[in-house]
Amino acid sequence: MYKTILPNLMLRRYVARFWEGELVIDPGQVHTHHAIANRKLELLFCFAGDYATSDNNGVPMRIPTMGFYGQTNTSKQFASAATVNGFFGVQLYAHALPLLFNIPATVVTNQQIDVVALLERPGAALADKLLHAMSFEERVQIVSGFLEAQLHRGASKYTRLEKLIFSIYESKHYPSISELVKEANLSPRQFERHFKDLTGFSAKTFFKLARFEQLIEVLTGGANTSPQKLTAIAHALDYYDQAHLNRHFREFTGLSPSAFLQQQAIQVQ
Repeated sequence: MYKTILPNLMLRRYVARFWEGELVIDPGQVHTHHAIANRKLELLFCFAGDYATSDNNGVPMRIPTMGFYGQTNTSKQFASAATVNGFFGVQLYAHALPLLFNIPATVVTNQQIDVVALLERPGAALADKLLHAMSFEERVQIVSGFLEAQLHRGASKYTRLEKLIFSIYESKHYPSISELVKEANLSPRQFERHFKDLTGFSAKTFFKLARFEQLIEVLTGGANTSPQKLTAIAHALDYYDQAHLNRHFREFTGLSPSAFLQQQAIQVQ
């Protein structure tokens, strides 16, 4: 079971979508979710099940019942042996953290952080409300109200750059970094610092991930992925060649394109 709702107009610059999903597996089986690189972050509430992963040192760790899963340029596996697993998720643009909560996006880059540890008392109140919510629609209403209350925190030093970054998400047009520096009316050093605060990444990594996300859209859209087709896709997305595409793909997924597509095929069966 999977549901999704788009945000209202007030939240469209900060929230990409709300979603909820449930997965039932046979007793004694283990479900493994292979998460890949993503420029967006997720606020996740686990209302059923018990997933675990490992930290950056390989030490096993349970994921928080409700937490922020930061934008990432790496892949990670999450596993659960529970027969029923359920998640409510809010997919956020990374700039939601600095603009709504005055927290640099870099704080959650490649991290999973408990909502109470990050937002303290407001986070605890939000978690309690979601725990007692009875439906997907009620959870969407609760989080929407919570985020809307943060919209008028005062003028932001990032206003101009925020609009430029959001337009990049919307149009999938990728100007050069020098063009963005000029449009933002910032010095190169200020631009890089503010860009990283808003996205969690350097501009170079952000655009590298943007191209990768385009590649994922093409590959999962039913395209023929023969070697000849992959070479054409590589050139269309401005990779130097197929070897360049393969290197980036492994960097962001831990898999080759063919292994990734095989895994996707298994998951939808």
